[in-house]
Order: sequence, then structure tokens, then C-alpha cells
Amino acid sequence: MIQPDRLTQPAVHPIETVNPQLPESFTLSNGIEVYSLSAGSQEVLKVELVFAAGTSRHTNPLLPSFTASMLQEGTASRTASDIASAIDDFGAFLELELDKDYSGITLYSLNKYLGQTLPVIQDLLTHAAFPEHEWEILRSNRLQKYTVNLGKVGFVAGKRFQELLFAGTPYGFAFDEADYKALQRDELIHFYQQQYAPTASRIYLSGKINSDVREQLDATFGHLPGQGHFLTEMQIGAGEMHPERRQFIPKDDAIQSAIRIGRRLFPKNSPDYFGMKVLSTILGGYFGSRLMANIREDKGYTYGIGAGVMAYRSDGYFYISTEVGSDVCAAALEEIYKEIRMLRNELVADEELDLVKNYILGALLKSFEGPFERMERFKQMHLYGVQTNYYQQYTAAIRAMTPEKLQHLAQTWLQEEDLLELVVGKK
Repeated sequence: MIQPDRLTQPAVHPIETVNPQLPESFTLSNGIEVYSLSAGSQEVLKVELVFAAGTSRHTNPLLPSFTASMLQEGTASRTASDIASAIDDFGAFLELELDKDYSGITLYSLNKYLGQTLPVIQDLLTHAAFPEHEWEILRSNRLQKYTVNLGKVGFVAGKRFQELLFAGTPYGFAFDEADYKALQRDELIHFYQQQYAPTASRIYLSGKINSDVREQLDATFGHLPGQGHFLTEMQIGAGEMHPERRQFIPKDDAIQSAIRIGRRLFPKNSPDYFGMKVLSTILGGYFGSRLMANIREDKGYTYGIGAGVMAYRSDGYFYISTEVGSDVCAAALEEIYKEIRMLRNELVADEELDLVKNYILGALLKSFEGPFERMERFKQMHLYGVQTNYYQQYTAAIRAMTPEKLQHLAQTWLQEEDLLELVVGKK
């Protein structure tokens, strides 16, 4: 038997670029756009119908959220139990997704049962009934959960941080207990009729796609009536960050304090997006980051701390997030700002930069492992308005990043007077 060589380090092969498989596109008989990526050996499909019905699409963000949740609660001909059985009996799985910009209905199904499972999705999109009894139960449960969460510093900080960053824009719409109580079932039905018309969707299809799948899609969705169209653009004003950049919400009984620090940035198509991705990873985007090494490993102030950039369709932001012992909150804040100042004032060492580049590119490469993952990467690119060579630009920009470029980004985007600080708990 040949013994493996455990003394010689394996050769390192740098990731030069990522060339993702792009899907084919076609339209159904009624104009619905379909993007199809055929790959994999398993006889399974993932069918995603995406709508421009995220929480930013209404001044009360609870309305899109409740509408999405109620889709599985019953139709004109099926109860919630019937819907679950119609999916489970064929070994399929149904998933509802919602974010700031979009909502989606995702079906995982064996190829041979697609003819039985697709009509269930059609039923949800054309005959959702929003049963009153289930609506009242859902609202009551959500309100109770919201009331409980108001006692958690992390929940309060996350909610308020978003409102402060994006005040005056659809991404900053606020809600409270009164909004739960005021929301009416008829409002959900109206939003559903406006935003969930099948003709207002895009379909993303991935897996092992047989020749008859296209015909099955068209037979199920291609002849549904409607004048809707997939809506992507939204007017996002400049907004105004709260004039008081240091915000504090006291909770006298808190054992821990939640800290959020950040600022508005830009969407994914900004020329500085890739660089800020690298910079935020160095600061707090992986387990070996500077904030983790300082705040967790050295000082022991927290179990975890993170930093990153988040991009929406029409905006984005930088954030630092953690929860620390209330008695060390002031000290933790001081250390966080010290790490930010170091990025502005000192060049990142080449060794640290190379490590982070490899980490980011390795994670990117891993995200293309299977057909579902590849379609997810395309979907994110497609929905968020970037070019089809986005991932080639991504790898090229990461590989070309230098300490000097990172310092320039830190000096441009991480000035303390531009950062919003929110503490919930004790300070």
C-alpha cells in the first residue's frame, strides 16, 4: 500500500477567475421570463418564482411579510393541511423567502412528480384565500413574539439600526406594536393581487432538466391571464441619517449591551463594492479577523463580533455588530474604533491581505459547487442589476487589491464622523 506523504505541503494553486455557467433564457406563452440552468446527475429540480414584493414595497413592512407567510395557509380549494400533503406526498419541499427587495416561492421536486407539484404553486398564486381564522392566529403569534423580542437587546438594536441608517427611504420603513394591531386581512389580499400576479414573476429553474420540463412550466403558468410585469426599480432618495450619530437606548435590566456601528454605502454595482468587501472581511468578516482577535480572543468582551457590507437592489451599508457584557461596553467601543483607525492610518500587511484574498475567493468558488448554488449566484447577480461578467470582475478586483487601495477606502468610507453608533442596554 502506498502511504500518503504527510510531510510535504500540497501545492498551492491560486484562484485566477470564476467562469460560471450561465443559464438559458426563454419566455412562456404569456411573457413570463424563465432562466434555466441544467446540471447535476440527480433527478431533482428547483423551481423559484420571484416577485418584487419585498418589505420595502410598502410603507408598513409587516404587510409584505404577512402576505408571504399567508400564502401556504389555504386556497379556495385547499386547506393548509391539504397544501402540505400535496407537497409532502411526492417527496417535494416548499419554501417561502422574503427580503427587502424580493419575495419568492421555491419548489424542490423530483422530476417525475413535477406534474403533480407545480399545480400546487399555481393554486397558491391564483387562488390564495387568506383564511380569516389562520390570519388572526398568525397575527397574534407574531405580535406575541414581537413583544418578547422587544426585551432582547440584539433585536431592538437590529431593528432600530436599520431605521436610523435608511430614514426617509423604503429600506428604513419602521413598524411597532400598533402596526401589528392595525393591519387588516383585506390589505394583505390587495397586496397579493397587486404583487403576486404570475405574470409579474421571474422563474429560475435549475437541476437536471429533462426535455418536457419547459412544456410542463408553460402548461402550468404560461396560459395564466394578467397584465403584470416584473418590477425592479424603486426610487430611493438620499435620505437623512439621524443627526445624532451616537444613539443610546437604555435597558436597565440588561446583562449585555448590543452594539451596532455603520453607515450607508452603495449597491453591488459600485466600483468600491469589492474593495469594501475585502476591507470589512479584514476588520470583522471571518473568524481570524482583527475584531475577533481583539474583542473576543484578547479582551474576552464577547463571544462573537462581525463586520461586513450588505447590498440591496438600490442601496447598501457597512456594519459592525456585536453584543458585549454591559460592564465592558465602553471599553469594547474604544477597541472597535481603535481597529478602524488602524485601517485608516496603517497599511495592511501583505501576508494578512493574501490570507483574506484566498479566504474570499475560496468561499466564492465553493458557492458554485452544485446546480442550485450556481443558479443562486446567477439569480443574485440578475436581480441586483449587475453585469453578466460580475464574478469575473469580482475575482479580478480581489486579486488586484493592494494595501494602498484598502487604506484609501478606509480613509474614504470609515471616518468616525460618518459612522452611526447605536448601543442598546447599558453603557
